[in-house]
Amino acid sequence: MEPNSTGRLPNLAVGPADVSRLKRELASLNEYLQQASLRGQADIKLPKTSRMLDELATINKLNFLEAPARQAAANFLEAVLKAAPVVHISLATDPSSAFTDKMISWFRQNVHPLLLLQVGLQPSIAAGCVVRTPNKQYDLSVRKHFAGQRPVLIDKLRELAAA
Repeated sequence: MEPNSTGRLPNLAVGPADVSRLKRELASLNEYLQQASLRGQADIKLPKTSRMLDELATINKLNFLEAPARQAAANFLEAVLKAAPVVHISLATDPSSAFTDKMISWFRQNVHPLLLLQVGLQPSIAAGCVVRTPNKQYDLSVRKHFAGQRPVLIDKLRELAAA
């Protein structure tokens, strides 16, 4: 990944916190490799890194043993934190990792390739979700659907009471 080129985020990096974690891990890796080179170690090996950082290197074809690749990745992650669109989604329960992976894949394919997703819990929505972008909110919850159907429910109850 050239410093000026666009990179890709792994689907494991869902939200801003994940990107910040990647930045910290990359900075730690950079520090480790710089210290190893200052000590004059000839055969430097990468330490064990997280699956998320491994995926970042793989999908962007980076070799983190090379300082320019680490710098390019750090610049990319910084740019993502500053400019990537963030969508907030509230669900009734904590989503599984498979569901989160499907959501982030869909958003990155259909909305923006570097979109970040912040998932929150709001048990009062019962089922469905509430999606917030910087300019709009979409309430796709069962709670809202039932609230819109309240007059129908009252009419049906009156019919039952009259029968």
